[in-house]
Amino acid sequence: MTESGTIPPNANPNPERDPEDAPDDEYHLQGRRIITEDDLDEVFEDDGVEPSERYLRRRILHGVVLTLLVALLGAAVLVAFAVSRGDLQVPGWEPRPEARITCPPDTYKYPANHSFVTNVYNSTTQGGLARQTSEALAKRGYKIGVVDSKRINYYGLSAIIVSGPKGEANAMNLQRNIAGTEYVADERTDSSVDVILGSQYKNLVPAKKVNKKAGTLSCPRLEQQGTTPSANATK
Repeated sequence: MTESGTIPPNANPNPERDPEDAPDDEYHLQGRRIITEDDLDEVFEDDGVEPSERYLRRRILHGVVLTLLVALLGAAVLVAFAVSRGDLQVPGWEPRPEARITCPPDTYKYPANHSFVTNVYNSTTQGGLARQTSEALAKRGYKIGVVDSKRINYYGLSAIIVSGPKGEANAMNLQRNIAGTEYVADERTDSSVDVILGSQYKNLVPAKKVNKKAGTLSCPRLEQQGTTPSANATK
């Protein structure tokens, strides 16, 4: 029999306490089991390959992949070079043939000078040339629009006459009034005509000598070279 107020040596002072609340040891921390190296070895079996051997295999794999990529790149460059030289034909890679630009072959009646708008540009270094020419054209009844300067990328002409399809007859009219011109087509949708004065321009054809019979446009460079200058040649 024990004395009143004393606890037996083997008695549990707190019978409801969880055994995990027991003091920590080297395998437990705050009631949680610590995973050790031995535990990991049981889960992940050793494949028997040394780390150095795995590293060597990885290096070999990387080398093979890099070699294949370099080979594919080199082959692509060689194919592209062969296609560009014409040694290799790949369906669908052929350049599209450019549409042949020709001088309009139609015959036009000579339109009235006042029936369309004429824009006059100076491409030379001679100051006031566009203004002087526009005034001379206005005296012949032409309806003058823009008077300004504009650069062109070819020389040796008195003027370049530019129009869209609706202005082809009007362009022919101006070619009859300015000798030594070159006709150039563009995509405008109205009947206006641009006159771009060049280095060889001197004066208008005398009014009494202007040929007002029906005729065609003049494209000297087309007739000589088999091509015609594009309207994109003007800037």
